[in-house]
Amino acid sequence: MTRRVPGGGIGRNPFGAQWVGAKSGPESLGAQVQDRLFGGKKPPLADPDDAATAPLMARLHAYRRRLERLVGDPSDTYDLVLATGTIAMIDEQCTIYIGQEFLLRYADDLPLQLGVVAHEMGHRPARWQEYRNQAPQSQEAMDDLCRLEETRADYFAGYALGQLGFDAEPLCHFLEQIDEGPHPEYLSTPMRIKTIREGHGSGRRKDQNRRKFFPEFSRMSSSRGDLGEG
Repeated sequence: MTRRVPGGGIGRNPFGAQWVGAKSGPESLGAQVQDRLFGGKKPPLADPDDAATAPLMARLHAYRRRLERLVGDPSDTYDLVLATGTIAMIDEQCTIYIGQEFLLRYADDLPLQLGVVAHEMGHRPARWQEYRNQAPQSQEAMDDLCRLEETRADYFAGYALGQLGFDAEPLCHFLEQIDEGPHPEYLSTPMRIKTIREGHGSGRRKDQNRRKFFPEFSRMSSSRGDLGEG
């Protein structure tokens, strides 16, 4: 099923990896997961010099390394590119496609935009190597695995927003707006929102405790200020 979602994006998945049906006869769970996560067609690229979206993309790039540090990947693991026909998606090369229409529609909502980018990073394509040598699984088992991975991405999105000092409610409200009802590869929207809020609470508490008990360390290494590599 496809549909148009707020911000431009046509597809059953509002943001996150492009979940698609697995190709026939995968040789391993790794190949099966690769097909389900990244087997979708990449969205068309947009003009990166577009005057309206260039400053919005620059703003996201300014936060990219902070998010990389929070997710635990090396600097410059991820890239951000402007695209059309999507809200956001990530491919197997850790390239994140950001929807042009989405950026423009929510130009004043930085927490939402960062939450969507953080969700993409939460998929961590490089981590999927851990499945490479495992045997293929059934459709039902793959649905369970998809739900697990989406939950991981949702939790990190909330956690990152908490660490950066942003509210998670814009992201939660966005999920409510685009809710289509039950889907085998996702938890329900209320459960996804609960996951995001739990991640946000954890990230916020960690940030507050660091600033309270280790203020100098926090100043030097905080992802909020991007003053270090800690």
